[in-house]
Amino acid sequence: MDIGPGAQGFVSLLQAALGQERAHEAAYLKMQKTQGYEVNVFDLQLGLEYPLPLERVFLENFISLLATPLGKPPFEGMDHLVQDVIDEAYRLCTDVSGGEPKLYRSGTEPLVDAAIHHHNLTLPHHGGIDDPTWWRDVVNALIDVGDYRTAGIAQRHAVPVLQDLLRAARTPEISKRYEKIKIETGESLIDVFDRYIMNVIKNFPTLAAPTQLDMGDARVIMIDLAEVAPKGSAAADRQTALMYMLARHLIARNFFLHPEYADEPVMPAKMRDYHLARFTEMKEAVKRLDYDEWHRAESAPQVDAQAVRDAREGRKHGVQLGFISQRPRDFSDDLMGQSTGRWVLKKGDGKDAEQLISRWELTSASAWVVKNALPGPGRNGAPFFLQLNAAEGMYEVHLINVLGPIELWSFSSTPGDTALRSRLFKAIGSQMALRYLAAVFPGGSAMGEITRRRHSRINETGLSAEEAEIGVIDDLAQEILDGRGIAVGVHDRVRSMDEDSDTPIAAE
Repeated sequence: MDIGPGAQGFVSLLQAALGQERAHEAAYLKMQKTQGYEVNVFDLQLGLEYPLPLERVFLENFISLLATPLGKPPFEGMDHLVQDVIDEAYRLCTDVSGGEPKLYRSGTEPLVDAAIHHHNLTLPHHGGIDDPTWWRDVVNALIDVGDYRTAGIAQRHAVPVLQDLLRAARTPEISKRYEKIKIETGESLIDVFDRYIMNVIKNFPTLAAPTQLDMGDARVIMIDLAEVAPKGSAAADRQTALMYMLARHLIARNFFLHPEYADEPVMPAKMRDYHLARFTEMKEAVKRLDYDEWHRAESAPQVDAQAVRDAREGRKHGVQLGFISQRPRDFSDDLMGQSTGRWVLKKGDGKDAEQLISRWELTSASAWVVKNALPGPGRNGAPFFLQLNAAEGMYEVHLINVLGPIELWSFSSTPGDTALRSRLFKAIGSQMALRYLAAVFPGGSAMGEITRRRHSRINETGLSAEEAEIGVIDDLAQEILDGRGIAVGVHDRVRSMDEDSDTPIAAE
């Protein structure tokens, strides 16, 4: 996950390499707070009525983050209330005494309605004025005929949503337990919890509805949080932290499944074999989750706690985790302590370098590298320093990552380069656009030319730097498409690239 379109080019490169039939396995998603992007963190594994242990830990961290005051520590007792309310919300969605299972309504999910008709299902009814059927009945009926995909869609409506936490918090047992706990405003802990959850429902409606966003069969997912991760205030910081947690849920919800979870008490007997096969396959696969711009979530201890828990559990689940930020202080001691590989791509100021050298206890040779030999990427590659904690000991190495021009253009996150790349993607598609860019700017960046033209245009027209750059990028994109100016002969060069199998797409 990232803030900005930096990895969009990488996804486009993968899609082009996969071909039309498998392009859907690599997905780029620009997260938004609009209809169609609903994600319910209370979703469950198919056929279950309660979450698995690690899913429950995530829920506790997520809901605690919702109920934490801006820029302050959590309220005393809130962690226990959150745990109890989560359990109660799930209980209320079952058919136990006092429960109110969610009622099935035809027309809510056309695919489910069609499946009921296709399989000629007879659904149970439970009396009452409307003689209702429960969504859980629909889920179970579809499972019984082996239609797991549609059963999963139906189950989205059988589980709690945020609104159900309000009802759960007011049940007699929970009210009796927490109603006497007061905070400094004089409110009860339950009243404060209600107020915070209602505020989230109002301001984040996509978090308070059944899931609609579906990544399908994608195996590589890049989520761009730019439009939902503001900065500049305590409220913005919390929203950004929420979005990091939500993106983690979308990408990695199934990463931490393990065959032994098929024997958890919450697992229905009829679902054990189905999930045992799924959990085994997931456990044996190597998974990876990367958080870019990690400093944007540093204000929320719940996000760091989730990351540390994932790092601790990751090894036995085959999950690799990466955290990327600009300064060493952006990583907590707990998170740093879990790391086995530490990369430095470019030195910051002297203070950052000294902190890094001290914190990692670098040798004098490695300290010199960090201070003097990491200028950042250039034409001859991108030097970096790596400290690797392997089973047989600690390694410290200075390496250079050399990529071909197409890969360089795919990975570039410089605003001017990404703007030019986006214009060409739109005009001629990602695969051809990357070839054109590689042919015209084999160094992997057009920023030198963009900067030169921008300065010239400012001097000639008096435009602002921003206005001048937009015009320059538009003109440069058209120049490349037309094959004139700096791009003269580019059409022939691209044809030659297509014919020459030795064209350096990536370092060998």
